[in-house]
This record gives sequence, structure tokens and C-alpha cells, in this order.
Amino acid sequence: MLRRPRAIRRTAALLTPLALVAALTAACGEETTVVSGAREGTEAFELTGEPGSSPELSWKSRMTAEDPETEVVTEGDGDPLADGDEVLVDYYVGNGFTQQTTLDTYGEDQTPTVFPVGGDVPQPASAQPSDADVARYLLDVFVADQVEADDTVGTRKVATVSAADILGVAGSILDVGNEDALVVVIDIAATVKSGPDGSPIKERDPWVPAIGFKDGSPTQLDFSTTPAPNPDGVLKKAVLYQGTGAKVGAKDLVVVNYLGQVYDGAKPFDSSFGKGTFTTALGRGAVIKGWDQGLVGLTVGSRVMLQIPPRFGYGKDGSGEAIPGNSTLYFVIDVLAAG
Repeated sequence: MLRRPRAIRRTAALLTPLALVAALTAACGEETTVVSGAREGTEAFELTGEPGSSPELSWKSRMTAEDPETEVVTEGDGDPLADGDEVLVDYYVGNGFTQQTTLDTYGEDQTPTVFPVGGDVPQPASAQPSDADVARYLLDVFVADQVEADDTVGTRKVATVSAADILGVAGSILDVGNEDALVVVIDIAATVKSGPDGSPIKERDPWVPAIGFKDGSPTQLDFSTTPAPNPDGVLKKAVLYQGTGAKVGAKDLVVVNYLGQVYDGAKPFDSSFGKGTFTTALGRGAVIKGWDQGLVGLTVGSRVMLQIPPRFGYGKDGSGEAIPGNSTLYFVIDVLAAG
């Protein structure tokens, strides 16, 4: 279990403590503003930008923060959240001392966070997480605490908090001292669907294998009437349910359920159905190229079948005993959220 590190102060050699800065700025006739969105005119920054896009902060003065404060700045017109719903959230963290960006999950090199409303944020997958992983996890936990049942999709919130309350020494990897004040802009981007909710496509391409089901979830693929894959190395995609949600982008984080099976294989080599959703980033080397290319352009709520040739899968080497070299892979994938 990850524990919050003990908080430490910034040393004078690294950055002047906020108490001293307040005294110096007051002596110079400047004001150090305590941020409170509940009191008009006391903000240390001006926030612009629409929910769903990276916010822009214009700093008016150095910021301090004591007890965490959170307010809704834009109320979304989407569905209300319920306890247990999985939600996809983007957020921005700015440092009120350095007036620099600490983290921005809207960027292509970052990913939104996914967590159940009222539940626990998933811990880093590694048994020995890096300092950056720990810092990101602690920020995710704080953000999750600000998202509640009955909040609506599309809502933007702004929170101000002392770094000591959420990061402690873990903030050093992000150039955040424990006495720094942070502003956190939070966008509730989407809820994670429980399954495909689009319209079924009745006509099925001949290369698409039959799908076996149990309790409504795919359990295996049946290749008994499926022609052998063409060795032309072409990636094939067949939409089985056409969702009506947002389109998946080339660098998006996607939340899916999937089942994978080698052509003519007796059973799947992997499946997330019945185990919990799978979250990954596209276009960043996290998954095989067949996924990077095959999922882009799909709409959330869709179910798709992919036929992935070896050059977009595991190539001539394969992957373990379940996926021999030069295998053509078939995946049935439900696209449940993207952002």
C-alpha cells in the first residue's frame, strides 16, 4: 500500500519560503493573495478556456493556500454521476509559487485518469513505482476526492490546496515544494460505458469469425467457417455495433473491454471481459500497432472486430506459447470511453 510521504519544507537554497516572500512583497507594496473562489476579487489568477481543453492561467500575484477549497466554475449538461460509475477525468495543476505548469493531462504526452466515483484510484502497476508514478498517483487521489455523485459530465471544477496536503516530498520530482500552493483545474470528461450501446450492424464481412457469448459477454471466437487470412499484411476492421459517442483520436487514452484469439486458435490468449476494463494510451508504444491503427476513428459505444496481420502484431517472434510467430490476431473490442 502506498503511503503519503512525510512533508518537508523547501530549503532557502532552493526557494525562498512563502512566509518570507509575503513579508518582502508587503514591504514593497505588493500583495500576496490568498485564493478563494468564493470571494470575488481575491483570486491570484485568471482562468480562461473551455471545459475539455487545457486551461490557461494568467497569474496576477503569488498564490498561497491553506485548507483545500473547491468550486464549480462550469456546470456540465451531461448525465449525472452515480457512486460506482467509472469516470474519465482530465486535469491541470499549476504551481502558485513558481507560476509554472506542474502537470497537464490534456497534452499528448500525458493521459487522463480513470477511477470509480466514490471508490479507490488504481495504484501504480509496478511493484517499485518511480517517484513520478507516486506523484501522479497522489495527484490522481486528490482529484478523485473532488469528483462526487450527482456531478455532471462536462463539469469543470477549480481547487486550491497546499502541496503539503497532497504531495509532501513526492512533489520534488515535479519541482513542487511542500509549502507551495497548487491550483487544480478538473474536467469531468466522460463516464465509462458498461458495454456497446450503438446500433448493431446486421451485415457481417465474411472474414469476421462468429463470437461465442456467456451472460452477454464474448467468451471465444469460432473460426470454423472463417476463411484463412490473406497473407497481404492488410489490417482489417469491421464495426459490429456503431456507437454514437466521441471519435477516438490517434493519441487518446481509451477504456475498453477486449478478447484476443489467434486465427484457428482453440481458445482466447487473453480477455478482459468479466475481469474489469482495460485502459491504455494509443500511439505511444503501449499497445501493438494493430490497436494504434485499428481503434482510431471509432466512436465510443462501438464494438469492433480487428484482423491484425503479424507485422502489426507480434511479428515473426510471436509472444509466448499462446501466440506463435507470424500469427494473425483477431480482437473483438468494445470502446467504452476515450479522451
